[in-house]
Amino acid sequence: MNEFKPKNNDGNIAFGFIILGIGIILLLRKAGVFIPGWVTTWPMILIAIGTFAIIKHEFKSFFGFVLLFLGAYFLLRNEFDFDFGLSQYIWPLGLIALGIYLIFQKQRENKVLENVRRDWESKRQANTGYSKTYVEEAKVVGENEPSSSFAQGAKSTSGFTRTTGTAFSDRLNIDAIFSGVNRKLMTKNFEGGKITAAFGGIDLDLTSADFNGVITIQVDIIFGGVKMVVPPHWDIRTEITNIAAGIEDKRYFREGGVDPNKVVVLKGTILFGGLEIKSF
Repeated sequence: MNEFKPKNNDGNIAFGFIILGIGIILLLRKAGVFIPGWVTTWPMILIAIGTFAIIKHEFKSFFGFVLLFLGAYFLLRNEFDFDFGLSQYIWPLGLIALGIYLIFQKQRENKVLENVRRDWESKRQANTGYSKTYVEEAKVVGENEPSSSFAQGAKSTSGFTRTTGTAFSDRLNIDAIFSGVNRKLMTKNFEGGKITAAFGGIDLDLTSADFNGVITIQVDIIFGGVKMVVPPHWDIRTEITNIAAGIEDKRYFREGGVDPNKVVVLKGTILFGGLEIKSF
């Protein structure tokens, strides 16, 4: 099993320094020390949160860049009268940026699924029993439907998602933007992945998934919620930054405790949202 090594940049410590800095600034202002007024305005909060998210996620946080841009724009407009003529275009530009992000994200997802399909085909041809596992899982889900249709689907496609919300891919890649997503993952080779909820919600059922070792799930939530149902013996570890948000672990633990060979590391940022972890 791969050894779990937490990242050195602890999100709670960094966010603690941000709160400490805000407190010091407010104290200095009360003591009569000159602090520019724009330092304590609400756009600076967006700038601080966006900068923090970008640095924490190694300059790969889409929401971090969005918050940084919005904070900088409103700060320059409100405090320095630099409008740049963008007032009437700010929301259309935001929607365009979101659309471009979703398009490129879908292209990356298709590439991942294509790689999974090729890997599955190679393993099937090598008679490793990999395809048998997919067909058996499909039969369990579709016991009220002809099993031949599931077998044909397993032979022709890997990483597919049925209209019922059941997915047979090894990696998660879920985006809920102004919408809700229900997903049940069926795989015995779970590799982690990413889930993003922006003004939406995700219900994720992982009770039929299995793996060995350490996997990572990137969780980014802004004004949304995610409910994750996992087996009670999984070792769930969080490196998530909470900003006006909450994480609830409602799992029922077994007497045997957690399995050290099944470690799930949750990383990401929750802004004005929530994450709920449950088990049956």
